Amino acid sequence: MKHTARRSTRTALLSLAAVVATAALAGCSDDADSVAASGTPKAAASSSPAAAPTELEQVRTATAAYADTAVAKAAGYTVWSPDPAAPKATCPSSPEGKMGYHLVNPGLRGAPPKAAEADATIDFAKPEQLLYQKKADGTMELVGVEYLVFKAAWERENGVGAAAPQVLGQPVPASKHSFAPGGPEIEHYELHVWLHTDNPNGMFAPYHPTITC
Repeated sequence: MKHTARRSTRTALLSLAAVVATAALAGCSDDADSVAASGTPKAAASSSPAAAPTELEQVRTATAAYADTAVAKAAGYTVWSPDPAAPKATCPSSPEGKMGYHLVNPGLRGAPPKAAEADATIDFAKPEQLLYQKKADGTMELVGVEYLVFKAAWERENGVGAAAPQVLGQPVPASKHSFAPGGPEIEHYELHVWLHTDNPNGMFAPYHPTITC
């Protein structure tokens, strides 16, 4: 009788072990099927936040409303340079193309005659000037923005010989020209950004080969 009881106990234990082993193999099979189907093991569903918009995207969005020049003027962009309504008006040009008409925010750029006293900040969210082309019907179309700071103002805040400012990951090129017919040439830094139209010469090229004045 004792031998019979031992055999019964042994048989029950072996049966239990077989059940556990079978369950474990089934679990492994499920995981393997998951990997085979998706290429990765099963994982809990998760959601990640949307990527933050780039600075370029932020500026494009922030300035899109300035396609309406009335909105731009209400925001402080009040001075045309040059004036597209002037007789025989044209915009700065070169063999590389045109720069367009500039609508200036005097509070952000400052006045050329007082360049040393002007604002010395380059803020990607607040371009100093807006760029427009004049269409055949006389309407103005927003094509880009321009960042500008006078060299005298920049060096006032950053020291004589300071490195050029940067914005949108780009160095702002040095330039020198007059800001009024017959006026003195003034050293400054300026960067054109063609946010609202494609430029075959590149997003940051100074001139656009196809816009109209």
